[in-house]
Amino acid sequence: MKQENLRIGFIGLGKMGSGICANIQKAGYELTVYNRSHEKTRVFANNGANAVRSIQELVANSDIIFTSLMDDQSVLDMCTGDTGILANLTDNKVHVGLTTIQPATSEQLQAMHQQLNCHYIAAPVVGRPDAAAAGKLISFLAGDLNAIDIITSVVASYTVKQVITGNAPSHASALKICTNYMAMTQLAMLGEIFSFAEKMGLEQDRVLMIADLFFAGNPAITDYAAKIAMQDFDNAGFDLTAGLKDALIFESAFSSVGVKAGAIATAKDHLIAANANGLGRKDWSALTLMTRRAAGLDT
Repeated sequence: MKQENLRIGFIGLGKMGSGICANIQKAGYELTVYNRSHEKTRVFANNGANAVRSIQELVANSDIIFTSLMDDQSVLDMCTGDTGILANLTDNKVHVGLTTIQPATSEQLQAMHQQLNCHYIAAPVVGRPDAAAAGKLISFLAGDLNAIDIITSVVASYTVKQVITGNAPSHASALKICTNYMAMTQLAMLGEIFSFAEKMGLEQDRVLMIADLFFAGNPAITDYAAKIAMQDFDNAGFDLTAGLKDALIFESAFSSVGVKAGAIATAKDHLIAANANGLGRKDWSALTLMTRRAAGLDT
């Protein structure tokens, strides 16, 4: 496959997928798109993409297939069955998985693709939907190195940095878990700090100033600190339901290798409670509302 002639298929046009796909389209690649809700393909079709209604048609018209889906099960469901990706692959096609999934699932997907003389590349991304739209994501890549070399130019269209972790897809998935784990622990910590400061009578903007200094160079965390300080959770880049999905992935992945995911225990409990209280579509930083409630700040 020559990079300049690559035909790209894209499955999953949610908040992250649509931003990534838009940048691939802007880069000039021949593009075929599929989404369960076909309406979401319209904007890409209006810009020249081939919008199809079946996975079979997308795979037939693509050399590289990107999937941006919700979780492990949604990826496996998209790959398997008579109408799935695997049943319709031909030799040397490449499936690029953008979803945050279990390391073990990444290895399973690689084995399934190898049986068909094709490639699965784990390619989870770091960044929110605004970064996806701006082409400023970070991508972790793992799998067959020759296949990674083929997709590099496409990945560059939506990223500012690519980190190749080797041949094992599980390593890219594990690194993404490490990254999201760090972010989740910071959210829980910030919620506790702002609640404590409020009960002590400190002005929130003073605490926010210190947070900005402490996390200088990490705009994502300073943005979350501002959301927590202002309790501004309606504009969700990454919502609570997805946050809970991640927390459960962390817990399972850590347990599988005998490590206790203790640092996110409080965050997970708050995510469960917040979802149970109807906050699932709020930004995931709204997990901190449960800290406020427990401290008697919200009734």
